Parts: sequence; C-alpha cells; structure tokens
Amino acid sequence: MSILKKFDLTGKCALINHPEQVYGREIAAGLMDAGAKVWFSGPDLAALEDLAGALAEEGHEVSGIFRYSQGTREAADALGEAVKEEMPSLDIIVENSSGMHMTGWDQSFEDIYRQLTVTQTGVMLTVQSLGRVMVSQGRKGSLILVSDYSALVGCDPYNYIGAPEDAEEDFSADYGFVHGSYVNYARQTAGHLGLYGCRSNCIAYGPLSCTKSAAFEENFIRHTHIKRLANAEDIAGIAVFLASDASEYITGTTIPVDGGYVAK
Repeated sequence: MSILKKFDLTGKCALINHPEQVYGREIAAGLMDAGAKVWFSGPDLAALEDLAGALAEEGHEVSGIFRYSQGTREAADALGEAVKEEMPSLDIIVENSSGMHMTGWDQSFEDIYRQLTVTQTGVMLTVQSLGRVMVSQGRKGSLILVSDYSALVGCDPYNYIGAPEDAEEDFSADYGFVHGSYVNYARQTAGHLGLYGCRSNCIAYGPLSCTKSAAFEENFIRHTHIKRLANAEDIAGIAVFLASDASEYITGTTIPVDGGYVAK
C-alpha cells in the first residue's frame, strides 16, 4: 500500500463526543476532508445542529447526531446501542469533553462533583461503552482523547499578564486535573484496546488562534519555538494521523501540538 493511502480515511466512520467544544470543529472538518463519515454526540442538540450547519456551509456533511448526556451507565450504554444501530461501523472515537470546565478556583464540593461526573466519570463510561462497540467489530480502531498543553506542564502565570479573564478560566479548580488525567487514561485504555487491535492516544493541543485574548496570545507565542498559535490545519492534521492506519503502531502516547511550547 502507498504510504499516502494509509492516511486515507475513506470507508471509516467517526464519532466525536462534544464537538462543540474547542478543537472539535477543526477535527471534524479534517476527518471529513480525509474521507471519513462523521457523527456527533452531546447533550445540547441545538449547538450540535448549529455546528453541523456551519460545517455544511463549508462543504462538510455531518452524517448524524446523537443526543447524549454523559455521566451515567444507562446513558452510555444507550449511546452504544444507538451507535450500533445507526452507524455502519465505529472506527474512530474522538473524546472532546475536556473543553468543559469551571471558571475560578473557589468552587463548592457540589459544583466540583457535578462537573467531574461529566468530565471524568462520564468520559470513562463513554469510552467503555463505545470501546466495546469498536472492539466487537474485529476491525482496527482508534480512540483519540483531546486535551491541551496544560496536561504536560502547569499553566505559567506569566502568560496571563494583561489577561486576567484567561487566568480566571485556566486556573480554575478542575482545569489541570481534567486535562492531565487524559494522558494517563490514554495509557490505560491503550492496554485494554490493544488486545483487540485498537489504539488509544491523547493530543495535547496548544491554544487555537483567536480563542484567547491578545495579551495571552502574545505571551504564549514568545515561549514557543514556532512563533505562532495553532491554526485549523494544525488541529486537523494530527487528528487525521492518529485516526488513520498511518499511526497503526502508535498507542498509549500523548502528542503535544503546541509549536514546541512544552519542549522548553
């Protein structure tokens, strides 16, 4: 097989959980550009339909939408059954829930517990249910956990000089905990899924251009080796690689896509 054909996703089907969160739109467009059929899942049906409509205007057709509120075994199992019924196969799972997090440091026990029910317990239940569907097919499959650079290094207070609103968001009670946990979860799920010929990896993205304040972007760029923020092609390219057969011997790892930020 030509090496370029290994990147081709034609005939593969992908489910992106919480595509409305940061990086989801770019990942969806990239997978479709590479030939995959893409489905969405998440609790906010209106947001998912709006995203599907925006992608359609760019020539990308979303194949279907599952309304899914993660956090319970019943909901996760129902999603798995719906996927088996409606999708021809499940070759790619993109778990993009890490973009949901609280704002600020001082949060009540109840608020933290409620949030982690979605971004921790909910993610595990989602991956368990969809993982069973994927491995039952006897096909190669790929789980992609979406995180960001804070999974590998702590947020630097100097990046937030002149950007107090970004500091309030990124130094929240759960931000680093949630993003960092996906690194180890990629290793754990790789051990189980690998028994069935499937893979699990995590992407630690740097900030997407125009999603932060100008002050933060300037501070962050100063620390990178490649003096810019991530663009849509940067986000999509690594997702296509990990979804494709070109990465079939890569599993259990976290790949930073951050212009060299964590290399310093």
